[in-house]
Amino acid sequence: MSAAVRASKRMPSSCSGRSEMSELTVALTAGPCPSPWGEPVAVARLKAQPEDFVVEEQLGFEPTGEGEHLWLWVEKRGMNTDALSRELAAQLGVSAALVSFSGMKDRQALTRQWFSVHSTALWTLGDDWLSAEGGQYRVLRAERGARKLRRGAHAANRFCITLRDVRGEPEAIETRLQLLAAQGIANYFGPQRFGHGGRNIGQGLALLANRRSGRARRRDNRESLWISALRSALFNQVLASRVRNQTWAACLAGDVLQLDGRSALFKPDPLDVEIAPRLARGELHPTGPLPGDGASVVDDAVLAFEAEVLAPWQGICADLAALRVPAQRRSLRLMLQAPSWHWPSPDTLVIEFTLTAGAFATSVLQAVAVLEEGQLDAISAE
Repeated sequence: MSAAVRASKRMPSSCSGRSEMSELTVALTAGPCPSPWGEPVAVARLKAQPEDFVVEEQLGFEPTGEGEHLWLWVEKRGMNTDALSRELAAQLGVSAALVSFSGMKDRQALTRQWFSVHSTALWTLGDDWLSAEGGQYRVLRAERGARKLRRGAHAANRFCITLRDVRGEPEAIETRLQLLAAQGIANYFGPQRFGHGGRNIGQGLALLANRRSGRARRRDNRESLWISALRSALFNQVLASRVRNQTWAACLAGDVLQLDGRSALFKPDPLDVEIAPRLARGELHPTGPLPGDGASVVDDAVLAFEAEVLAPWQGICADLAALRVPAQRRSLRLMLQAPSWHWPSPDTLVIEFTLTAGAFATSVLQAVAVLEEGQLDAISAE
């Protein structure tokens, strides 16, 4: 049993008090998540400069070429996605509510992603970088589209990450990278989902406490982020437990599986002899819960296992169900698409890979190296 689970079992069931919420935040985010592959084999420095962390969004489709929405393919550095969204709205003279994007991209990085603007305006392309809110951006393409770009619509993100001042045995690092490329990683939500010091979880707990007590609270457009942080932390607890008992990539009685890179779930036939080989090849993955409203789709051993792991937080699960947040499942394992790496110099490692939307590059990097303090909060792309 993890320290987080032991600590949380000693806590009162109510989380309405500030001290109790603080303890729950610590319990849900305590320590690094366990890796199936053991401790990291190196120490490295990340993000010495924005170009050390390059993210390119992959939609999986193209704008239609006509319609009432202006679609912009934008490269940015030194600013986050929300800031750029506001900047584009100001430049086009429209409300920020009319600007849409699919995924949040990090501020301290060089990123490329699509935005859509409900506007008949045109955008004149140019090679010069434009400055805004402490960062820079430039629009590389402008197309017309029939519909707005919706959150989570993109298929994947391509990463090119440079680790500097790498300390470790090159042979051990190479072996670890080959292992990750062949067998994948545990599909944890990264620490940036929870905010600095777990603040998003704390806000989510406060929101649930206010809803439960009937106290009025001013609505905040970040509420969905806070609720998502709670569900993500609970998922990480289940995944960590399955990593510890070495079943994170195995099919247990009652499991629901997911095809690699797909969202659809299915219940395997226990007599299907192809399930185990397909799991071994990374074509199928077991799933874990994102708690919410709705009956569990797992049963037997998995239902009992998840109930035991989540028992300390049943009050949170009940509150999420009362909010009518739909219960969902997420793959426990994540495969790297088209991974590659090279050493430009003896202490510099460049790693490239593609991850499905919603996956965290943090989980890949932490399986290889301990990243120098102060860097993890900024490693994200959704």
